[in-house]
Amino acid sequence: MIKQYLKQAIAMLRENRLISAISVLGTALSIAMIMVVVLVVQIQVADYYPENKRSRMLFVDPGGTEIRSVENAQNWMHGSMSSEVVKSCFYRLETPEAVSAYTVKGLPASPMDRRYFTLYQVKLVDARFWQICSFRFLAGSAFSQADFDSGIRNAVISESLARTLFGDVQAVGKEFRLDLTPYRVCGVVPDVSKAADMAYADIWIPYTCDADVMRLDPEYENMPGFLGVVILAHDAADFPAIRAELAQSISQYNRTKRDYQISFFQNPITQWDKARGSWAQSFVSWKRYVAETGGLLLFLLLVPALNLLGVTHSSIQKRQAEIGVRKAFGATNRVIIQQILCENGVISLLGGAIGFVLSFIALPLCKGFLLGSSDTALSGEMLFQPAAFLLALLFCLVLNLLSAGLPAWWITRKPISDALKNEEEINK
Repeated sequence: MIKQYLKQAIAMLRENRLISAISVLGTALSIAMIMVVVLVVQIQVADYYPENKRSRMLFVDPGGTEIRSVENAQNWMHGSMSSEVVKSCFYRLETPEAVSAYTVKGLPASPMDRRYFTLYQVKLVDARFWQICSFRFLAGSAFSQADFDSGIRNAVISESLARTLFGDVQAVGKEFRLDLTPYRVCGVVPDVSKAADMAYADIWIPYTCDADVMRLDPEYENMPGFLGVVILAHDAADFPAIRAELAQSISQYNRTKRDYQISFFQNPITQWDKARGSWAQSFVSWKRYVAETGGLLLFLLLVPALNLLGVTHSSIQKRQAEIGVRKAFGATNRVIIQQILCENGVISLLGGAIGFVLSFIALPLCKGFLLGSSDTALSGEMLFQPAAFLLALLFCLVLNLLSAGLPAWWITRKPISDALKNEEEINK
């Protein structure tokens, strides 16, 4: 029976080629637009290399620290935290699996015998950073905890930078200049996409090598600095416990100070919070996000779907006479509805396949607008999430089935004479 329905569906597509093409194209555009929206969200929140543990991460980004005077409420500042705050408030946390501090600079990198002036993103991190981010090493390894504690100038560099400086990824043990300071390569990793913003860099070095990062400011009781923090939980369910322990740790630290108190706004935040637009000093709740962007997302998702509903409904209405004739020859309502749904299912599957391809063409073309940077590298690991496509296809399939099934159900309930009479009125 199903095989017969499929044959009839293909024959119907060939017979009404214009309407079939419009229906297939409408389905394809609907799925493509839905998929693009889903892919953008997916790139922002999904776990992929080297941020394979995003769902278990909490962040206090550089700039998410507030320092306020105890005596004068008007005397306050915001920025990043010092290494002392990191050690006293974050490294001592026991609930998380790991805690890492980091900051970012833009510096030129050059071979020892030449001078280049191109700026590269340098991420200054600690040894725990390599436990939180799952980097694959093409050569060598990360710098050790001992290297970090001693401030030894070892560096991990990206594959493309290794080729630029040394002509090959086999660069372990070779030296280069970062600005004017010599560093030794201890490891080479594949290039990281800018979409993985916490892990992204061209060069990773211990922050203990940088005098500015390690310098403390006694005027504000050693609180301000350059560092942000990423916290890795054993499980996302531990987030409340981590926040509670952090609040206690901050309170204990503040009791050791006389003139200033430190806080972190509504940090730490999750990857989902960042995807909604939350940053160091501005937290975007789900309610605010829906209020500000929900209308746009609804427009992007529903407009093509509603257009598709109209096309499908119109095509079913024009088949009233056919349905009346089939009923006159003994076809049951169930058989007629099953056939119409099968035909529409074929259209949905064809449109879904085309829409799937279109979405992967559209996203790279629009990534400057959608992702904020036209040179953001996109990998198959980021994009290919079967569940996302299946949900988008299911959404359009349900709309298609409703747009075809409801009119078909309504028409089959009409008397045969009314269905045939409707065709005569149309022909007039």
